[in-house]
Amino acid sequence: MDVSAPSGDNYPAENMPKKDVERPRVDQPGVSPQEGGYFLNKFLEGDAEKKAAGDATAETKSEPVGDQPSSKEELEANIIAALQEIYDPEIPVNIYELGLIYGVDIDDERRVRVTMTLTTPHCPVAESMPGEVELKVNTVPGVNGCDVALVWEPAWDMSKMTDEARLELGLL
Repeated sequence: MDVSAPSGDNYPAENMPKKDVERPRVDQPGVSPQEGGYFLNKFLEGDAEKKAAGDATAETKSEPVGDQPSSKEELEANIIAALQEIYDPEIPVNIYELGLIYGVDIDDERRVRVTMTLTTPHCPVAESMPGEVELKVNTVPGVNGCDVALVWEPAWDMSKMTDEARLELGLL
């Protein structure tokens, strides 16, 4: 499919694209999610990471530096604290206390895999919540990447909520 600007004299000047308008491109840094670049940027970053991993001849391990946590347990506690800052938009409880986070797994390279669910498959934030979780976890010092797995089994129910969440919702 050719998406280049048409050329020739067959088109009126008012239908031709303005040449002085610079639009953001997804291959440039800083394209925001509002501009539609988040998922395409993540896709392009993934391709770059795969190429870099394939070209690497020696395996390197990342060491904790600066304010990064020294142990996986400390890193997991920091990740959980970050997840507790994300609130369900319909229920005034954070997603961790609500029981939506089923697991946080950290590998030796400090890549994180978060297994989570939503209250229902028809949840209005089904498309945005996993991306928000990924962004939040990637801001934690010491995390070298995050994958979010959205699962529907086991299904979420109220028994997965903590006592603090039940108290907040007036269920205790």
